[in-house]
Amino acid sequence: MAKPLVCFDIDGTLVRTRGAGREALDEAFQALHGWPSATEGVHVAGATDDVICRDVAARFGHAWRAEHTAALRDWYLLALAARLADPARTEVLPGLPRVIAAAAEVAEVCLLTGNWARGARLKLDAADLSRHFNWGVYSEDAFDRDGLVPAARHRAGERGLEVGAVVVVGDTVSDVRCARAGGAVAVVVETGFSTVESLRESRPDLQLSNLDAGSAAFLELVATLGR
Repeated sequence: MAKPLVCFDIDGTLVRTRGAGREALDEAFQALHGWPSATEGVHVAGATDDVICRDVAARFGHAWRAEHTAALRDWYLLALAARLADPARTEVLPGLPRVIAAAAEVAEVCLLTGNWARGARLKLDAADLSRHFNWGVYSEDAFDRDGLVPAARHRAGERGLEVGAVVVVGDTVSDVRCARAGGAVAVVVETGFSTVESLRESRPDLQLSNLDAGSAAFLELVATLGR
């Protein structure tokens, strides 16, 4: 029998890293391209890392080319790892990992994030959450976030998993849009980068203050989709 597929975002949903990702990107852009405060004014919440690169380059009057990505990503990962080496930078959000484990009893769970894959793992390692996720989809799998749900379905099939309804759990309006674009159920938490009001206006299927306080409603939703 097909199980629901529950796809968790990382930043603002599972963890907060107190700006470590943005700082690391700024360092990489400055070092490799000489662009100061590169991400200033660029929309990063809910965007894939590749979209952020494109938008940063456009801010400085350049077209971002694919061949630029590898070098910048390598520098970014080193800069991110250095920041996450400080335990004070990483905060695990309320309800975790209990809620992830409970969801995994009735559904398949994975990551669905705009982070590059290695950056995602660095953040989860810092939060001691990596063991809860065997797989995921990342910026490398879809340039735009709206392509990540189809990518998750495809990867589930590659892994021999029979999945039914897909649930996207995130913290931004972009997560709701991503879910809708992929025909998925949208669950949002108020622990991240979108305001409570903007989340409500995006009309998610379920809106929670956090995964701890809303665990009963969230897990009931997942269980219902599996029946």
